[in-house]
Amino acid sequence: MTAYLLAAVALIIAFAINWLMPRPFWRATLLSSVLIVAATTLGLLYLPLGTDANAEKVRDWVWTIQPLLGFFGILISVFVGWFLHVVRR
Repeated sequence: MTAYLLAAVALIIAFAINWLMPRPFWRATLLSSVLIVAATTLGLLYLPLGTDANAEKVRDWVWTIQPLLGFFGILISVFVGWFLHVVRR
């Protein structure tokens, strides 16, 4: 459930930033990527994950997958930005 919630938050962030900043595409992509990574990291750290692991193991796990979160944040931002760019034309 948490993963779906964070995915929806990532899409909303990407749509909002790319809609409000249509001209500087790469700046909007970079800003939404940073915000997506921050939101998903904080969400994974503080939302319940449905596991019985202690908080220290969860924090270590989240910091381990941080590069993967960054990569998917960039992908979401680029795809949503390009989609809005094509729709506006």
